[in-house]
Amino acid sequence: MKMIDYDKLHATFKPSGYVSNGADNIANYLICELCIQSGSGLARFLNVDSCFDNHMALRIWVQRRLDANPDYVRDEMCSQLESELYGLLPQTGYGY
Repeated sequence: MKMIDYDKLHATFKPSGYVSNGADNIANYLICELCIQSGSGLARFLNVDSCFDNHMALRIWVQRRLDANPDYVRDEMCSQLESELYGLLPQTGYGY
């Protein structure tokens, strides 16, 4: 009996919007931790297709990072992506 890798199958047929469970979990963590609101505009900073809303754009961005580093450790990747995200976003100038 041949085993079907559904993650690979989905990635083949939905390359621009495919998100694995790992990427979804990390993106959900970042959305909650950084209080990322739904809406639009984030895709531009993440170099993701602008048809996606903020949450989906972040998920796709995380998926790309995980694809580039398949042997990631979840906690380390969360910290790394959080730092990268801060570097990509414009600084508002507000401070304490």
